[in-house]
Amino acid sequence: MNRLGRLDTRFRVALATVGVFGGLFTCAAAFGWGLRTAVSVAVGAAIAATNLYALGLIVAAVLPSAEQEGQRNPLLWGVAALLKMIVLFGGIWMLMAAGLVSPLPLLVGYGSLPIGIAIGSLVSDRNEPRGESTREPR
Repeated sequence: MNRLGRLDTRFRVALATVGVFGGLFTCAAAFGWGLRTAVSVAVGAAIAATNLYALGLIVAAVLPSAEQEGQRNPLLWGVAALLKMIVLFGGIWMLMAAGLVSPLPLLVGYGSLPIGIAIGSLVSDRNEPRGESTREPR
């Protein structure tokens, strides 16, 4: 099973929605403001999706589940979360300092993260039982 398969449906919908909105923002930037702006928006959207995916893996590893009860190490995943934040902020700073992306379009692309999470949580199936899909009915 791949890593994304163990993440719940709401998270997968939110991740896909971040990607869709990132693509829409990139297309709008390409038609309205040119290629350089579109690249900056696309980089921001890619950072947003990668950040959400990494956060999802960290949270899924830290939260208890039946199949991995003895395999959790919250300290290790806490270090992973800290490294994720350092890479996120350091990477964005390096991209802007090198002049590879423009700050405002990068922020527009990264704006697909809260929009995708909000819309993804609204349209995903809320009736699906959490963690009870492998249990037999009582």
